[in-house]
Amino acid sequence: MLDTDQVITHVYSVYDKATRTNVHKKEVLTGSWFRKSQVTIEGKSAVSADAVIVRIPVATGSTAPTIKVTDYMVLGNVDTDGKTIADIKKAYPECFEVQSVTYNMHSVSGYSNHVRVSGS
Repeated sequence: MLDTDQVITHVYSVYDKATRTNVHKKEVLTGSWFRKSQVTIEGKSAVSADAVIVRIPVATGSTAPTIKVTDYMVLGNVDTDGKTIADIKKAYPECFEVQSVTYNMHSVSGYSNHVRVSGS
């Protein structure tokens, strides 16, 4: 996959039974693709909204990260220790909530196997 040279931080929540709160964990994904798209207007209607798309190349399905809707993706390797999601969003403007995840693992050669994550 071409142009996959960016570092993305995947932020997800894990429930801590001892404190009865969600604790934010992070997973750093290297060699990824991060792109923003803007609203496109044709005539009097919008045909696409502001969105962010991340593509994470993977060799096999077993090496693919587990990403779910409501997780967050942040451009760069960021510090999440002791921060809430609001703190992370404020400190890192290149951040978005995951709204869809697609696992594309059907490439015969394996060259274009990737996880596609989008949100706004």
